[in-house]
Amino acid sequence: MRPCPRTIDKPLLILGLEGEDVAVLMFVFGIPAILVSPAIPLALILFAWPGLVMLKRGKPEGYVLHLLYKFGVPLQGLLPPGERQYSPFSERSDL
Repeated sequence: MRPCPRTIDKPLLILGLEGEDVAVLMFVFGIPAILVSPAIPLALILFAWPGLVMLKRGKPEGYVLHLLYKFGVPLQGLLPPGERQYSPFSERSDL
């Protein structure tokens, strides 16, 4: 019997971050790099990358997207962010 590798469900990490986290960093720092100057966002990303790795340590996959949703960033395929109360009763009070 051959041993089964235990990394089947392990996410692909790029220098300690998941692909979606790298995409968030590239979006946040890429737009200023295009619009202003690449030097400043590049310097900031050198501090943001290790900070994000430390923030995510011990957290589940997709933690950054959950944080963005919590802070009000609308994500495709999810309900609009914010406090909502759903009820089976209509809001009309005709009775």
